[in-house]
Amino acid sequence: MRSNGFTLIETMVSVFIITILLSVGISLSKFARNVSKNMDNSEYIYEIQNLLSYGKAVCREKNNYGKITVKASKNEIEFIDGWDSIEKTVFIPKKIKIISGDINILVTPDGKISRGNTIKIIDNCGVKQDITIGVGVDLISIKNGEAI
Repeated sequence: MRSNGFTLIETMVSVFIITILLSVGISLSKFARNVSKNMDNSEYIYEIQNLLSYGKAVCREKNNYGKITVKASKNEIEFIDGWDSIEKTVFIPKKIKIISGDINILVTPDGKISRGNTIKIIDNCGVKQDITIGVGVDLISIKNGEAI
């Protein structure tokens, strides 16, 4: 004779299946959150790279000197056409910090960097990234560092 209700085995199997589904769901949500953070951080890294390339192209086109200025205290990087006209500025959010200090990079009229430098950035996940600007025309490399 069977009564209405579930046996102990049926209940345990149901709880086991629900536990597996919840653990997979939580893992996927953490993965999605990490991917979203990485995409936000890399967006600004490539925005800085675009500013550097833009500055070199403008100097070549106008046959004029330019300057790329990194202001760590204000968390911004700007390209100055000539010596006084600010052409373009990248404002970096507070969650990403420039740790390399203030840097001035001269761009010659033929679009070349006269002296290389490295912009060091640390993101909100604690990952350090280096944007190396080499001497020459198009030598910009991005190196992902280790988590601090």
